Order: sequence, then structure tokens, then C-alpha cells
Amino acid sequence: MFVTVIHRIHDPEGFQEAEAKALEAGLPASVALPVHAATRDHRLGMCIWEGESVAAVREVVEGAVGPYADNEYSEMEVDGLTPQLRN
Repeated sequence: MFVTVIHRIHDPEGFQEAEAKALEAGLPASVALPVHAATRDHRLGMCIWEGESVAAVREVVEGAVGPYADNEYSEMEVDGLTPQLRN
């Protein structure tokens, strides 16, 4: 399933550092991050994740960038993306 996360970022520097650290360490095999985007000032971000559930994606995201943003999660139907994870 695809999960869209809207990040309302209150600490852009901290968020970017935490995101870079998490991506460098590698994501768990149970999730994929095919799309991540941010405004130029990094106060608003939008990611499309793939995972087995909203809860599974929330656990990964909150563990990495939770302290730096208020995050909103929604299961979404996404056209144009091919699932990367095996069911």
C-alpha cells in the first residue's frame, strides 16, 4: 500500500539532518520511499511511502523525523508508481 505523509516542519535544519542520517543508514526492508519532496524553505514536505500499513510507515517516519515536524498520514491510491516491495 502507498501512504502519503505531509510534514509540517518546525525545525527544517533538524529535519534535514535526521532525514539524511536515516537514508544513509538505510530504510528497513519493509518500507520504500519512492517520492520525497519539500518546499524551498523546507517548512513543508510531502512523501509517498510504500509499506504494509499506515502504522508501519508511521513507526519509521516518527522514529526518524518525528521530533522536527507534525506529520499527517493517509493511505492513498497512487497512479504512476510501481510497487517496489513484494507482497
